[in-house]
Amino acid sequence: MITLFNPKAILFYMAFFPLFVDPLRQQGLVTYALMAVTIAVLTFFYGLTSTLLTHFLAERLRANPLISRAFEKIAGLFLIGFGIKLAVSR
Repeated sequence: MITLFNPKAILFYMAFFPLFVDPLRQQGLVTYALMAVTIAVLTFFYGLTSTLLTHFLAERLRANPLISRAFEKIAGLFLIGFGIKLAVSR
């Protein structure tokens, strides 16, 4: 739904769709429906893959306390740095 209102995505699809539509054999909405379903399926599998990969990596990070502590310290340093930058900028 968010992509629907994204002007970059709209321009991309407006430029990309005509490449796959043969004007001589164009079947109206069937062609566009098939392309929309293809994009929806590819988007679903991309989201599923990224979610599963993120879950797998998160489990691995939680299983190793050394890495967990290192990430917490790095995140803390970033927060302190952002706080200092905010204090200095005012």
